[in-house]
This record gives sequence, C-alpha cells and structure tokens, in this order.
Amino acid sequence: MAEGLDLLKEQWKKQNKNLPKYSKDELYQMLQKKSTSIVKWIFIISILEFLFWIGLEVVSYFNDFNAIIDEINLTYFYRVTLVINHLVIIGFIILFFKRYKNINVTDNAKELMKSIIKTRNTVKAYVWFNVIFFIISFIITNYFTIKHLSIDQEGFIWGFIAGVFIVMLIFVGLLLLFYRIIYGTLIKRLHKNYQQLKKLEL
Repeated sequence: MAEGLDLLKEQWKKQNKNLPKYSKDELYQMLQKKSTSIVKWIFIISILEFLFWIGLEVVSYFNDFNAIIDEINLTYFYRVTLVINHLVIIGFIILFFKRYKNINVTDNAKELMKSIIKTRNTVKAYVWFNVIFFIISFIITNYFTIKHLSIDQEGFIWGFIAGVFIVMLIFVGLLLLFYRIIYGTLIKRLHKNYQQLKKLEL
C-alpha cells in the first residue's frame, strides 16, 4: 500500500513538472482577454436583440397592428413607450460598448475587477429594465383593451383578466429564461474571472 502511494506521488510530481507555469502578469493578460471577449459578446447580443425587436415591430406594422392600437385609443401611449424603450436600450448598448473598451485597455487587476463588477451590474439593470417595462406595457395595454371591449358581465371580466395574467406570466417566464441562458451564462463566466483575479491579488 505504501509503495503504491509513493508511486502516485512520484507520478503527480512528474505531471506538475510537465504543466505550463504562468507568471502573474501572464495570468492577468489571459483573464483580461477572456473578460474582453465575454463583454464583446454581451455587446453584440444586445445589438442583435435590439434588431430582433425592431424586426418584430416592422412585421406588426405591415399586419395592421397600428390599426388595432388606434382602435383602442393607445396610439399616443404606444409611440411614447416605443421611443422610451428604444432610447433606453440604445443607452444600454452604448454602456456595454464602454464597458468593453474599459476592460480592453485596463492595465491592472484591481481596475479589471472594478470593470467586471460594473459590467455585471449593467447587465442586471438591462435585464430588469426589459422585464419591468414589458410588464407595465402589457398591463396598461390590456387595461385599455378591456375598457374598449366594454364587457358588462363581471364573471367574464375576471376570467379575461385571469387569462391575460397567465399569458403575461408565460411571456415574462420566457423572457427571463432567455436572459438567464444568454446573459446569465456570460455573467457567470465573468464572475469566474473575477474570482481568479481576486486570487491573483492575494
């Protein structure tokens, strides 16, 4: 048994000798490169997501969606929310680009760690803005829809509200799932880099 343990120790030592050894600066550069790549993907995905929603709006425009909005007297609300939503998302995209540039040129571990934290907070704010904005828009739109339908039967009204609430929950769930899979995965990788940088600073 003792001989077997000795052999294992010798093999372990040999393996350690064969493993590449990096200096602190080399490890920092590797982590910076990984972090830069992750933030670049966050920036790219946010642009693609923005273009996707623009595409949906164009499709809905050619399918008489505006006529429905006009009919339930939501034209002004729809246009204002559209402008606000686009401006805020463009603002986030600009922030993602700035985070990418900052991480790309950072030359020390502490600054890189700060940039990673800022990026994580920006992504979280972006996700929650989209989710909360969707919920508020969905509730207001359906409130005016119910008013426009002029439903008199109380039981039918509550049934309609319950149906709308379930649909909203499904959409919110899908939205959160999308953000968790895409942005959540990238944020976890950033957090891993952050933890490794903390070890370098110890």
